[in-house]
Amino acid sequence: MKRGKEYGFFRRQLHFEVPDKSGTRKRKGGTITPFGLRVGDLVRAEKAGKVYIGYVGGFTKTKDTQKVSVCDYTWKRIGQFAPSKVELIRRNNGLCVA
Repeated sequence: MKRGKEYGFFRRQLHFEVPDKSGTRKRKGGTITPFGLRVGDLVRAEKAGKVYIGYVGGFTKTKDTQKVSVCDYTWKRIGQFAPSKVELIRRNNGLCVA
C-alpha cells in the first residue's frame, strides 16, 4: 500500500482535498495582498489609457504608495500599476496544466 509522499500528499491532507457541500474546496496557503489579489492571479490593468492583461507578480507597499506588479505570460514584468486600476479576471488556483 502506498503511503505519504508517494501520493504527493499525506493522509491528513486528504481532508482538505474533499470539497464541501457547495462543491468548492477550502483555499490553502497563498498570501492575499491588502487589496485582495494573490500572486499568479490573472488581471486586467490600465495605465495611461492603455489596457494590459497579465499575472500578478507581487506588490509593494510603502508609506505613501501601493503598487501591483503585473507580468506577461512569460513572467516578464509589464509594469507597476495602482491597485485601483487593476481588475481581477481569474483567481489563481495553483494548478499547472501542461
